[in-house]
Amino acid sequence: MRIQDKPLISAIVGAACWALAATAGAAEYHLVKTIQVPGHPIAVVDFSTLDQENGEMYVSDRSNRSIDVFDTNTDTYVRRFGGFRGVYNQVETSGPNIGIREGDVIWVSDSPSNVKALEIESGKILDTIDCGGGNFRIDGAALDPKDHILMAESADTAVPYLCWINTKTRKLIGKSEPLHEATAGLEGSTWDERTDTFYLAVPEIEHGPGAIYQINPTTRAVIKKYMLPPGDACEAGGISLNKEQDEILIGCDGKDYTDILNLKDGSVTQTGFLGGTDQTAYDPVRHKYFLGSRRGSKGSVLGVIDALTHKLEGFPQTAKKSHAVAVNHRTGEVFVPMGPNADPFDNDPGKGLACTHGCIGVFAP
Repeated sequence: MRIQDKPLISAIVGAACWALAATAGAAEYHLVKTIQVPGHPIAVVDFSTLDQENGEMYVSDRSNRSIDVFDTNTDTYVRRFGGFRGVYNQVETSGPNIGIREGDVIWVSDSPSNVKALEIESGKILDTIDCGGGNFRIDGAALDPKDHILMAESADTAVPYLCWINTKTRKLIGKSEPLHEATAGLEGSTWDERTDTFYLAVPEIEHGPGAIYQINPTTRAVIKKYMLPPGDACEAGGISLNKEQDEILIGCDGKDYTDILNLKDGSVTQTGFLGGTDQTAYDPVRHKYFLGSRRGSKGSVLGVIDALTHKLEGFPQTAKKSHAVAVNHRTGEVFVPMGPNADPFDNDPGKGLACTHGCIGVFAP
């Protein structure tokens, strides 16, 4: 055997082993470690976003009025960025809500109705962009890095709308026309670099089944509406784009199921038995969807769905009301911020698990 053939043979053997493991049955995800978080107990969290380029996860920690940074390659807490509103009267007026990195800046949606540009190196807030929604928060957001456009959601105002920011100039571009048909606010959003468009979850259309809107970031126009079928009570929450299968998984806040939208023909299938889902995540390496299900017939669990078969593979327990979730595509580990609790599933000294102060739960097969 020639020495230069060894890497190729190793790659073939590795691929064959992975294929064999995949056919042998699904591996069960379970809690393998907990990451401790300093400061006040991490009781109130909104979104988690995981930057696949550097492995850093940005957690919206309202309890500490901060964005907390974790290295998901080493499963360690890194640092904290302060200067956000925190818990204020009610969910709809609190922040921070989501943090998204672009270069040396993290864009953070906050309350009252603003988005902040946070410099990573210094921790300083460089700019605060007012989106004009009064005391209500800017909730979800998605970034188009090609055109340097951030689409931010004024989800809780009497009539929802979108706030558009040029991240290169750090200036407000404008606001969309009010979305009068969105009678239950706005939810998850994501960017698709294949089409250079955003997808936005709208939980209700005129008090009926919701929709996924496809939006052009440069014209800021809705170019297509994928309507959920009549009678669908999903109340769309977090969404995850699966580019390999050209579909979007929709976490359902209402009923005990999960919708999957086929982007080719607009058809919708229902899978799993998971209600109360907020944030979702997709691992394109292992073809798994993960759902932060905070309530429903199974209680608070991490839903695991096989993206190839659309079958529910598992639902390991999480702390009550846990709803944020992120996955590291390189390691396959899944991260769930969990509030303070004394549940035995994640407080096992023999396994090095502790979450009485709140923690980041790390799940893996």
